Amino acid sequence: MSAARSPELIRYIVEKYHDDFTGYRIDILGRKPNPATAELERSLIVNKRTAAGTGHGIGKTALGADAIHWFLSTRAHPAIIATANTEAQLRGKLWRELAKTNAQAKNKDWFDWKQSTFTMFEDPTAQAVALAWSADNPEAFAGTHEKHVLGVFDEASAIDAVIWNVFAGAMTTAGARWLALGNSTRNEGRFYDIVHGKLKARKPGDLNRGLWNSFVIPSFASPFVDPTWVDEMKMTLGEDSDEYRVRVLGLPPRHDAEQFIPREWVTKAMERNVDLFARWPPVLGCDVGRGDRSVIVPRRGRKVLDNIQVLEGERTMDFAKRIANEIRYYREEEGLKAQVVIEELGMGVGVVETLEDMDFADQIWGVNTGSSASENNRELYINLRCEMWGELKNWLEGNVELPNNPDLMDDLTTLKRKPSANGKLRLETKDEMRRRGVRSPDLGDALALTFAMPFDLLPERRASGRDAWSEPLNQPAYAGGATWMSL
Repeated sequence: MSAARSPELIRYIVEKYHDDFTGYRIDILGRKPNPATAELERSLIVNKRTAAGTGHGIGKTALGADAIHWFLSTRAHPAIIATANTEAQLRGKLWRELAKTNAQAKNKDWFDWKQSTFTMFEDPTAQAVALAWSADNPEAFAGTHEKHVLGVFDEASAIDAVIWNVFAGAMTTAGARWLALGNSTRNEGRFYDIVHGKLKARKPGDLNRGLWNSFVIPSFASPFVDPTWVDEMKMTLGEDSDEYRVRVLGLPPRHDAEQFIPREWVTKAMERNVDLFARWPPVLGCDVGRGDRSVIVPRRGRKVLDNIQVLEGERTMDFAKRIANEIRYYREEEGLKAQVVIEELGMGVGVVETLEDMDFADQIWGVNTGSSASENNRELYINLRCEMWGELKNWLEGNVELPNNPDLMDDLTTLKRKPSANGKLRLETKDEMRRRGVRSPDLGDALALTFAMPFDLLPERRASGRDAWSEPLNQPAYAGGATWMSL
């Protein structure tokens, strides 16, 4: 037995580096410390899902190869799957980098590198596999179930969603890890979602919900990138260009011209924490499903509460009872008079009438979103639905907070503007969205309904044009359980 395979050395490496990926890279693989990736390396130890969108020169392919080497060296009988955007990237870069990594490793004698496998001690139960993906054969990524599983997705922005969905089934054990790396070449898709969008962890508890611990690492953060190269890219590409964003900043290209609400605005609102003030009245936007979801979205001033209710197949009477329970909660538990806006089309009429029969008539506002915009805005919007969404977009430009809800992210950012002959804002209809394979934006519509009526502005402030939330009220807002709506 060679000294490199001695039980003492094996035990030493397993015990010392099981929870020290950075130390393994430096001590065993001979890498130089890279502060730009240090947090990412720590994340791989403690978090099941870690991702990074990077600029050029960060060494992400080497990082992926090193992760495979470390995981195989420090876990018993691990199952490791590596893939990339193309087979050329997988075999010509990631797998080739793994061969180079092993050639300089202190424990290189442990491993046997082949074109598609990387095996430790000739043991097929301790092996990494290079697997080119195909959307026509996603089952190749299924069935990976071990105590210790590692998935490495290199240049992950172009990997099809079906591959992500299938491999997600391997993440059932506590020892499973998933590392996704790449340039953010697209402003949509699964890689975008996990690094910049709806599947990125932003608030406490998100990681426990299966969201991703994600990083954006610009080129200039790495000590291995020549600063003059960054200056050259800034000069030749333009600091505001999408190519500079992707190649240097690690950011995705900006939203397309048809996208109505930029993802960046929604992302910032979901990352933000805004204090809730008592004078902010509760407004419930209720979108009644007609073959879609029925949704209740509660908003108070600058804050959408993390109590969005999404109901499938709810009957008219049952949905009305749900809304009534919300009204009673605010009245009995918080002393507030909630206002409810309901889209009064189709089944919505029945919900409005039921709530009126339950003696909530003074709190229910049924609106026809296909009707004309308000008098002051008829030159801007073709109908009330476009006006509501326009007001929602204006609201998102401010210091506001949204819950980190993936469905809400989708609904707010998939809606597109459409050409209009008269220059007024026209948004695509639900039927138009379905025809391009996008479901009805029910959560977005429900939130937009909270802007159908000017609840946020007190009458005197509406007249003066002052910000409704920048100043305290001159009188107690809820003395005796009353709200400003009842003053």
